[in-house]
Amino acid sequence: MRRLAFAIVLGAALVAARVAMTADDGAKAIPWNEAEKHVGENTTVEGRVLGINCLPTACLLAFDPTFNRFTAVVQAKDFKSLPEDMLNAQYVGRMVRVTGTIQLLEKKPEIIISKPDDIQVITSAKDRQEKREAATADMADRMEDILDRLDAMIDRLDTMQARLDQMNVTLEQQSQQISQIAAIQAEAVGQSFETPPQPSYGEPQPRPAYETMRTLKRGMTSDEVARLVGNPVSSEVLPGGNTVWDYGYGRTITFDARGRTTSLSGFPAP
Repeated sequence: MRRLAFAIVLGAALVAARVAMTADDGAKAIPWNEAEKHVGENTTVEGRVLGINCLPTACLLAFDPTFNRFTAVVQAKDFKSLPEDMLNAQYVGRMVRVTGTIQLLEKKPEIIISKPDDIQVITSAKDRQEKREAATADMADRMEDILDRLDAMIDRLDTMQARLDQMNVTLEQQSQQISQIAAIQAEAVGQSFETPPQPSYGEPQPRPAYETMRTLKRGMTSDEVARLVGNPVSSEVLPGGNTVWDYGYGRTITFDARGRTTSLSGFPAP
């Protein structure tokens, strides 16, 4: 079960990563050096930012080292959302896509960008693969940690269940002893005062087999079952790892792979 859950989560992560990669690759853009052929069009231009030049009135992101061809322009009014330090740190030297209307200013094509959504860094296939592998590894580590915690919790619950089962057995024994004492006392009252009562030392008597079978519960280990009702007439290991003990007369007990009772058939109810 742990392996199945692990595989499902990893598969979901890979699908999500592939969908994101497909979305990035689906965008269409024209090369920056063909921008002058598309003046007046609202389109996306792709290229590498080679430099930045900021003045009090605007910042220019150049796709040509001479600043004489296509540029992306950030006007002063938009410096708050696109400050110079962010432009320099995030876009200079990287492949980007700029979206907007291509305008011609002093025979030079440009797109005015006013918000971060107007300029996007292009993630290469290698970068996407590395990010996907890192995310998958991180998710695998987290899932493994969660499964380890679940295992520890199950172990604690099993220990608590074993203690509760033992307490139930002890209480049952005490209840039987009390019943035996009450029966002896009632019998003594009915007898003649001249006849001395038979001494009783409170020793528990063996329980009838039927009453013993009523003490069987789900969650008991195979050792606990054997102590209560003995060994089976025959046993069979099922393909899934479960084991079936057959006591005859239609009475069977099924244990899981860890040796704990999962179902009882043909035995009296508690």
